[in-house]
Amino acid sequence: MSLDEIATGQKAQILSLNGLPRTMRKKLMSLGILPNTTLTIVRRAPLGDPIQVSAPGINLALSNGQAKAIEVDSL
Repeated sequence: MSLDEIATGQKAQILSLNGLPRTMRKKLMSLGILPNTTLTIVRRAPLGDPIQVSAPGINLALSNGQAKAIEVDSL
C-alpha cells in the first residue's frame, strides 16, 4: 500500500522509500523520515495535492507522486 492511499487522520508505518528518486529519498531521510517511522496524514489540499503529513518532530507536505512512491503499512 502506498502513502497516498491512507485516509486523512490515519497513521501508517513506512516500509520503504525505494520508489523515490535518490535525491528525494536522501532529503527525507535527513529529515527523519525513515523506514519504520510512523506518519499521520494531517490533511489534503482542496484538490487533493499536496498531502500534509506529520512524523515525530516534523510536519511536511508531499505531492501525490511522492506519496505514491512511499510504501507503508496502515496502523
